[in-house]
Amino acid sequence: MFGLFLYSKLTFNDKIKHMKTNISIIALFLIVLSCGTKTGANLDLAIKASNDLATKTDANKNLTELKTEGALTDKDGFKDVGSFQHSVFYDKKTNELFKIQNTEITDKTIIETYYFASNNVYLIVSESQQTPTKRVYVKKRKTISSENINSEEENLLLHKALYFQKEFKKSH
Repeated sequence: MFGLFLYSKLTFNDKIKHMKTNISIIALFLIVLSCGTKTGANLDLAIKASNDLATKTDANKNLTELKTEGALTDKDGFKDVGSFQHSVFYDKKTNELFKIQNTEITDKTIIETYYFASNNVYLIVSESQQTPTKRVYVKKRKTISSENINSEEENLLLHKALYFQKEFKKSH
């Protein structure tokens, strides 16, 4: 009641200033709210675009596959603990890298697939028996979203993607 009493004592110009301030606050709130919604929508679009591009890459039969197989050893390099298969999919004419699939077979099988476009990794998928599929969505070498993965594994997969890409560039 007291606030209402003070408001009635304000001059017309002061009331206009208060109204402008209130309208500005409401407008700022609406702008922030709309940008927040747009960011979520943009992330959803980026994830969908990444998944669509990966599907298109998987279906591309014109890519050249370069396959390497070998033994996985313990940390000292002496005892065989499993095997690996490493496949690189690229355009032979342009040497553009599209996909790397790394399979490691020990007491369990892990299949990691790294997707590239315009010389940048954009999606990493890691599949293993009896665990949910892990996905890392990447933009400009930074994670923009991930599923079923902790930050340590996420960083490891991202570093592996960059390492595999670097090795591909050395040989092509």
